[in-house]
Amino acid sequence: MAVDELIQAKKYRLEELKKYQAYYGPNTPYPVIVEINDLEAELQRLTKADKTRATPPVKKRSLKKKKSQAHFWEFGQLSGPTKDAIATIAFIGLVFLFGSIVFAAYVRTRPRVPVQAPLAYVNPADPAVPTLRPTFTPTSNPNQPLLTEGASDSTTYLPTPGEVATEVPTPVPTLTPSATVPPTAAPLPTDTPEPISLEPEPPSVVAAQPAVAPAAPAAPAAAPVAVASTPEPEPTVAPPAPEFPFAMVEQGNREFQRTNYHVITIYVAAVSAGNVPIGGIKVVGDHVPSGRHAESGPSDWNWSAVNCLECDYIKQGNVKFEPGTFEDGVWNIYLADQSGTPLSPVVPLSYSADPEKWVWDFVLFRKNS
Repeated sequence: MAVDELIQAKKYRLEELKKYQAYYGPNTPYPVIVEINDLEAELQRLTKADKTRATPPVKKRSLKKKKSQAHFWEFGQLSGPTKDAIATIAFIGLVFLFGSIVFAAYVRTRPRVPVQAPLAYVNPADPAVPTLRPTFTPTSNPNQPLLTEGASDSTTYLPTPGEVATEVPTPVPTLTPSATVPPTAAPLPTDTPEPISLEPEPPSVVAAQPAVAPAAPAAPAAAPVAVASTPEPEPTVAPPAPEFPFAMVEQGNREFQRTNYHVITIYVAAVSAGNVPIGGIKVVGDHVPSGRHAESGPSDWNWSAVNCLECDYIKQGNVKFEPGTFEDGVWNIYLADQSGTPLSPVVPLSYSADPEKWVWDFVLFRKNS
């Protein structure tokens, strides 16, 4: 090896050791210090031996390689606390990275909120359309306890929470007609005037008198012709409508009674004149055109049939009538006692088999005072 190359190699080694010594300071190992002193002494000796010879330039590639090796060597000689700090920072970064990945996966896979139907466009130039507002039944107050008939002041009944709909079997049509009250027809007049006879009466027989000759018969006078007068017909009086103890005073607004339940549900309230529920009354219904007949259970003495206590449109009754599934036609319903005698007029309720037109209903019958 040439002297110049040897001197250059020792200089590089000396620079690396001095950087190492500058980094660790007083904690520099003793063998490194000894090696630094030896290299300095040897470089002084070699420099004195060949002062007249110029040192060749160092190639840039070799310098970069040496510098990279020096940096790697310095990193490998880091202290323990420094390495622990670097490892902690790296671990925290990995935790944040994995957390971001998990959060992004959750956002992409979580259930989406159902999109509401688009609102219809309203032209400001069009005339304002009145907005329908829900009407509330004035027959009950969910926050005010009600007393039942015949109960003491300490016994109160509050509306029960929404009931779970029970499965309704498909009713089998029966041919038993429902009990109806035959209308009372007023008797028609039967008095007929007697006809007037137009025949003349027979002449009376006169006894013959022998002393007096009979006179010549006079010409008979023309008998007046009697004209029979036709009596004017009396006006027909319509039979009075049957009176029932209950009258229909309120019916729900179907704009706020949409439903997706496949069974027809009718909430019926049978109350007294003071809006107190009356028990022991059933709801009877007849379907047109199928002719099916259905009856509900007896009504309660409290507000036991409630559509929804948490809704804005609340209707309460004391009996629920579920005649069957939706189909095209009309259900004619009325109140009746346990023997089947009608107690109210018939209320027709039309339904459709189209799910877009399914609704539930509310009817209030109040007892006449």
